[in-house]
Amino acid sequence: MKPENISWDDLRFFLHVGRGGSLSSAAHTMVVSHSTAFRRLQRLEAEIGVRLFERSRAGYTLTEAGQELMEVAQDLERGIHTAARRIGGRDAWPGGVVRITTSDTLMHSMLPPILAAYQAANAVQVHVSTSTALSDILRGEADVALRAGGRPPEPLVGRRVCRIESTIYHARSLTGVNMDNLAQFPWVAGDESFAHLDSSKWLARQGLDRVTAIRTNSHINLLNLLKSGAGLGVLACHMGDAEPTLRRLMPPRKDWRSDLWLLTRTELRNVPRIKALFDAILQGQVPQGDGVGG
Repeated sequence: MKPENISWDDLRFFLHVGRGGSLSSAAHTMVVSHSTAFRRLQRLEAEIGVRLFERSRAGYTLTEAGQELMEVAQDLERGIHTAARRIGGRDAWPGGVVRITTSDTLMHSMLPPILAAYQAANAVQVHVSTSTALSDILRGEADVALRAGGRPPEPLVGRRVCRIESTIYHARSLTGVNMDNLAQFPWVAGDESFAHLDSSKWLARQGLDRVTAIRTNSHINLLNLLKSGAGLGVLACHMGDAEPTLRRLMPPRKDWRSDLWLLTRTELRNVPRIKALFDAILQGQVPQGDGVGG
């Protein structure tokens, strides 16, 4: 097989056959005749040297080799669409496009004013994702990540922005709470996606799982539930301290601290719009004090 002989049109056609399960559906989508569709598929299989589909009266089913090619072709399709969107937006956004992945908690607090000022000053289009996966940036699906955690993996470069501290909070309307009667009150906690956090491990060791009434995969959900009086829970101090209806139960625990990292890939570190975003975040209004410290 010579990869340079495979055309994108043939791969697009292959994608439509795989998705629709028939030549006729692909022919209709690509606006070609059934015979042309058949010849295209034959040509692609000849170039690759393997059968991509099993034919039957029920339609076309991907072979094992076809499934592998489908995954590659889908990745290529996503890449082409992403490039087209970014290139197509250059006239409207002369500064380019910046894709940032972060957490819902940071978008709830410190990031919106910083991003708004950055966008206005640099004539860029900003794409914000609150996905929890650091692999977004490792796979090239984001340009910049702002994440809490330990030192980042080697393929990434960046700066430690500040230190985030956490403690236990509850609504001021929930009275009589102290460190000696924690199990007498309901708790609100993270689900399995929070299991890696030191605070979640502490809750489990204290046996508080058995009085956890509500679990959620979002710190914002947890914040709102605590404000409503649903129970006790752990929050980052920059979130909990900003809510007048909430009360700290104890000082922040040192073993619950985490660092906030601003990250990008090595090849992007000197791109002007990326450098400008780093400067905007590092010089921005990051909450200080014992809730978030530098």
